[in-house]
Amino acid sequence: MGASLGRQMDRQKAEVVQLKPNIDRVIAAAAYAIHVAEKLGAKFTQYDVVKSVFLADRAHLNEFGRLISSDKYVAMEHGPVPSTVYNLLKDDVATVNRYRLDRLPWKSTAGSQGKRHYHNADVAMVDDVLAQSDKAAIESAVGTIKSLSFSQVRKLTHEDPAYVDAWEESETRKQFPMSLGMLFDAPNFERARQLSEMSTLD
Repeated sequence: MGASLGRQMDRQKAEVVQLKPNIDRVIAAAAYAIHVAEKLGAKFTQYDVVKSVFLADRAHLNEFGRLISSDKYVAMEHGPVPSTVYNLLKDDVATVNRYRLDRLPWKSTAGSQGKRHYHNADVAMVDDVLAQSDKAAIESAVGTIKSLSFSQVRKLTHEDPAYVDAWEESETRKQFPMSLGMLFDAPNFERARQLSEMSTLD
């Protein structure tokens, strides 16, 4: 074991609370991000969608005290990831079955370098699920992702304190749970616990 890996395993991480994702909000957030990107003429990949949802969730959490998507965040090699959104974009069978989904409200096509582009999102349900503040935050986040290069998005998200706190270099694990409390500009673990309790009541 290298010295740097040993130091990572010894350090104390921030408190992680459990969230129960609201699948309607998760799907609506991803679908609306895809819809907004297409309206702006952007070809959004899986990476673009998850980063848009992350930036929107973080901004909305800090302004209004709650996430848009209600998803659980994990730190992966390429940055913070809303785990349920990520699994649905991959058509993960276990996730689709867990939530008994007949179909997903978007289409995807193969692009260059093995990447898939997401488009034709059905947003008929969005107004029933997302508030105007949710949609505004997603629109702003999509605009940010569209305006930045891959390396700029990577730098922006990798420097997020919640990601820095969670991520470890590991030969065996590919993801680590992120602290919801650390997603606040000023860490707020009490509010994170409240959100965790509220998620179980949905």
